[in-house]
Amino acid sequence: MTDQKRIGALMLCIGMALVLAVSAAFIIHEVDHDCSGEDCPVCRMIAVNINLLRTLGLAVIAFLSLFFLISGRSVRNWRNRYACFFSGTPVSWKVRLND
Repeated sequence: MTDQKRIGALMLCIGMALVLAVSAAFIIHEVDHDCSGEDCPVCRMIAVNINLLRTLGLAVIAFLSLFFLISGRSVRNWRNRYACFFSGTPVSWKVRLND
């Protein structure tokens, strides 16, 4: 992976964490506001932030499950490919053990 891709991925992760933190902080700060009625803009923003947190939470769960599924397959493939080096005994390898 090139350095430019790594920096881009890092910036994306930092931005996503920042969005989640700011959304949660806004909800915590404005949860006990003085509501102005049916068309309250603060209540609307709280609903948008809650929806954002739910959507990003679902996306993070899906991404992590996909990551662990792929990494599990790669570990399994590595183990099957290189298992011959880790299995067996000196007798099965026909190694002579001198004193």
